[in-house]
Amino acid sequence: MKKSKILYFSGYDYKKSSFIRQDVEAIAKSFNVKYISYVGGELNDNLGENSKIIEFPDRSMKSRIRWKLEKKGLIFKWKEASYGKVLKQAINEFQPDIIHCQFAYESAKLIHNFETDIPIVINFRGYGASYKLFNRFYVKWLNKTLAKKNIHSIFVSKSLKENLVKKEIVFKNKPNILYTGVDTIKFKRTTYPKSKDLIFIQVGNFNDKKGQKITIKAFDLFIQNTKDTSSKLIFIGSGKNIEECKNLTNKISLNQRIEFKGEMSQENIVKEMEKAHVFVHHSLTPSNGDQEGIPNSIIEAMAMELPVLSTFHSGIPEAVEDGVNGMLCKENDINTYSRQMEKVRSWKHLEINRNKVIEKFNISNHITELKNIYGKLLTKQ
Repeated sequence: MKKSKILYFSGYDYKKSSFIRQDVEAIAKSFNVKYISYVGGELNDNLGENSKIIEFPDRSMKSRIRWKLEKKGLIFKWKEASYGKVLKQAINEFQPDIIHCQFAYESAKLIHNFETDIPIVINFRGYGASYKLFNRFYVKWLNKTLAKKNIHSIFVSKSLKENLVKKEIVFKNKPNILYTGVDTIKFKRTTYPKSKDLIFIQVGNFNDKKGQKITIKAFDLFIQNTKDTSSKLIFIGSGKNIEECKNLTNKISLNQRIEFKGEMSQENIVKEMEKAHVFVHHSLTPSNGDQEGIPNSIIEAMAMELPVLSTFHSGIPEAVEDGVNGMLCKENDINTYSRQMEKVRSWKHLEINRNKVIEKFNISNHITELKNIYGKLLTKQ
């Protein structure tokens, strides 16, 4: 039987985005898949010739001016005739049955440049359902786009959908809530820490949303209040704020207690989580309003049975029930955060966290539901 065709469109370097990669590679087992990236980067070797870069001229003078005006909330328009011509040719050659845009904001580079009746799925993961809503022209475009019969939406958390509802955006088709899936076979604890010294761990990019600086300050206060002499804080990841966090660590003389281990493979992240007792992730809403959905690393940590200390941020309470799967506090509340570090010392590893991931956030159920969404769209054609 002839396989239906799914075209994925994104601006992400394929191999550096685990949640995109796992979806595309899993779906490619059941569908004929093509992946188009509008930025340079690594291609998907597993898709061969069906992985293609069609680079948008982001660095052109026109695009730079357009971006500056957009940041000021004056426009939202990414139509580019030369790009649209090449994109249209590639799409028409593949003849997809469904186009899936991995990010809402990025989808404009396709929708502005390619008119079609083909079902288009737009994924809302954070940025396009938070920060960009401050641009009235973007909101107007969303309203117009989501009112079309062929446009369908997927949200990675209920909270992000509610952000659009608050903006009075009307959906022609019922929005889908599809939590990002985690590989519970890969993220599975086989050993427990031998040391009784408490180890806090965070995995994530050092950007304005991840809250590492707040965690360092809370950890410092926790040590002062408890006179703790052995607990450690481990950071895995890199990014623009890492030097600032290292400098803060030096300033408060916690170099022996706080480690920055840089980027790691998933296999090594699992090994580090096996040594840890508590996962910390103080998600923040920066001044520009950008929010996360539900950070993947939190779900991976829960699959590893780790209690989670995080914030009442966006969709996080949909995964972490305060007092059950861990503890949540308000953003930037260092005092409460440090007290929760004290309280969590008496907690054990939580099998209920892993069970929750298996039930609600595992990759197998995620892919099944994604296939169901595609199936419903295909039967309407």
